[in-house]
Amino acid sequence: MRILLFGSIAEKAGASVLEVEAPSVDSLRQRLIARIPGLDRMRYAIAVDRRVITEDRPLAGSEEIAVLPPFAGG
Repeated sequence: MRILLFGSIAEKAGASVLEVEAPSVDSLRQRLIARIPGLDRMRYAIAVDRRVITEDRPLAGSEEIAVLPPFAGG
């Protein structure tokens, strides 16, 4: 599945898009940690179909997935 990366996470990965297969959000998180140096020490959110997901859930592979660093704004 196509994973969109933003900000400092994209910089660490050296890419704004990764292809990663994972059956669930928790599995995806572990695979991203293995691929992106230092991600395990960063704060970030995973959005599935434009909604931030805080719990594990199955992934079908057709979802829009984004990994978002913390951001400030008003």
